[in-house]
Amino acid sequence: MVSDPTFRNYNPQQAQQYAGCRPAYPQILYERIYSEHARTGGGFGLVVDVGCGPGSATRDLAPAFERAIGTDPGEEMIKVARDHGGKTKAGEDINYEVCEAERIAHVPRVPVGGVDMITAATAAHWFGAKFWPQAAKLLRPGGTVVLWITSLYYPHPGMPYAADVDKARHRFENQILIPYAQPGNLVAHNMYDDLMLPWEADPAQKEFPREMFRRYDWDRNGVLSDGQDFLGASSEVPLDYLDRLMGTASAVTRWREAHPDLANTDRDCVVEHVRQLRSVLQDKRLWAGRATSLLIFKRT
Repeated sequence: MVSDPTFRNYNPQQAQQYAGCRPAYPQILYERIYSEHARTGGGFGLVVDVGCGPGSATRDLAPAFERAIGTDPGEEMIKVARDHGGKTKAGEDINYEVCEAERIAHVPRVPVGGVDMITAATAAHWFGAKFWPQAAKLLRPGGTVVLWITSLYYPHPGMPYAADVDKARHRFENQILIPYAQPGNLVAHNMYDDLMLPWEADPAQKEFPREMFRRYDWDRNGVLSDGQDFLGASSEVPLDYLDRLMGTASAVTRWREAHPDLANTDRDCVVEHVRQLRSVLQDKRLWAGRATSLLIFKRT
C-alpha cells in the first residue's frame, strides 16, 4: 500500500477546510461498533484512533472511553485536532500525536498490550502492512481493530432526477478523478473489498484470526440496504457545501495541482461538477447519503 502523499502535506488552510467540511459519522455506526466490541469481551479503557486527521472521529469516540489518543502523519492535521481538543468519559483531554500508522507502538503514553480498541475512520486504505504487527503489539487480548469507510455521496433514489444526479456523480468519480487516484484511493473507492487483511500480510498476523473477523456493509452503490434510507439517514446537501466538501478529496487536490491554471476557476473539476448538478436538479434539492463498510478484527 502506498502511503497518502496528500493529506500529510496539507497546509494550515487545507487542514482547516478539511475539518470544517467533512461530515460526521452517524451515531448508529458508533453504537454498532461499541456493541460488537463489548459483545466480544472488549473493554473501554483506551482507544487509539489512527489516521485521525483533524480528530473528528476521535472526538466522537472519546466519550465512550477513559482515555483517547489520536494519531496522524500530517502535522497540520494534528495542529487542528489539538485546537479542537475533546474530552474522554473520564474528563481527560484527548491526546493527539504526529505519527504514521506503521509506527503507532512508538507513540508516547500508549501502553504496549494495554489498548482496548484501535480505530481508523476512512483512513486504513493509506496504511502499510506494518500497521498490523503494530496493532497486535498494542492491543490487549480481546481488543478490537475497527476500520470503516464511507463513500463520497449517493443521491437518495426517491428524490427527483436521482438517476441523472447519479450519472453525473459516476462521471465525476470514475472519469474525471480516476486519473489522479493513488492505489489507496482505489481501495477506498471499492469500499475496502481489496484492503489487505492481517492474515494476508507478510508475515501473516495470526493474532487476528480470520474466523473472528466480521464485515458489515450498508447501501453499497447507493442501493438502500433497508429499502428506505441510508445508514444514519439521508440529508439535504446544499450544493455550495458539496463544492467545499469535494474540494477536500485527495484526488481533487492532485487534479488542481496538475491544472493550476484551471483550479478554482469556472473550469475547475469540482465547479464543473456542481454546475452540472445545478442544471440537472433545476430548482430541486439534493438529498443524499453515503455507503458504509465496517470491518472488525479481534485480537486473541
